[in-house]
Amino acid sequence: MAERRCAVDLSRESVQPQPVAMVCLDLDGTLFNRSKQIGQLSRRQIQRCLDQGVEVAVVSGRAYQFAYKTAQMIDSRLSVIGFVGAYRCFHGQAQGEPIPQAALYEALTLLKREDCPVFMKQLNTIYCSHDVPLSGDYVAYTADQPPQHRIVLHSNQDLPVIAQQNSDPVYKLLVRARGRTEAIAQQLRPLSGIRIFIYPYGDIEVISAQADKGIAIREAAAQLGIQQTQILGIGDSVNDLPMFAGCGLRVAMDNAVDPVKAQADYITLTNDEDGVGEALRRLVL
Repeated sequence: MAERRCAVDLSRESVQPQPVAMVCLDLDGTLFNRSKQIGQLSRRQIQRCLDQGVEVAVVSGRAYQFAYKTAQMIDSRLSVIGFVGAYRCFHGQAQGEPIPQAALYEALTLLKREDCPVFMKQLNTIYCSHDVPLSGDYVAYTADQPPQHRIVLHSNQDLPVIAQQNSDPVYKLLVRARGRTEAIAQQLRPLSGIRIFIYPYGDIEVISAQADKGIAIREAAAQLGIQQTQILGIGDSVNDLPMFAGCGLRVAMDNAVDPVKAQADYITLTNDEDGVGEALRRLVL
């Protein structure tokens, strides 16, 4: 078990700004408030960081193209990591780590037996096993983007068959476990080549065992010649724990789950209080 840290509460204690070279920001529960909006202080502080030569990246569990459009709406200079770290693009250099084909087919076959909705996510296409809505309309959200950044959704698909017939990389599975989260997770855990993340509301994410947010951050930092001690990460959920492992400075939102707070160096305000902007204002020189 990772050692628990004693985090500084930014709302109560004074701190010294740090010489940060890279900032990594989760989206849901972090940069997004509950209305999926980004606060003005966060926007201003992100632009200040960029103007000062600090690398800033959106680091999300969401589909890469969703994260890409969100980043573009903030500032076109932002880099993007999507699919819980399985796909990234920094300064025009893209790199992906898809789920291995054998592991993908085995997982999809198992999940088909369980008859739970599964979203199989490629870079531009999402296949769903059922006719259920995805949280947020990715198709509408990306419809105004150039063709290479749009998302297409196909529902009521036989996912094991699609995986066998379509050789395009699959970067993530999202499983709606329908009250059977732990039972399904127990079946997925032994499969070779994948890793899973379980969320309090019951969804399960499946990605390659060779991918996570921390791995993507470390690889991007190596590409840019940035030391881990110079990286600031801000997050709230279980898939941000690997991100923290890739960062020298770790900030948890006040609305973060307890395991994230336990590994944080600092606690900022909630996502509804523009906690990202406050953290950047206080911590980045």
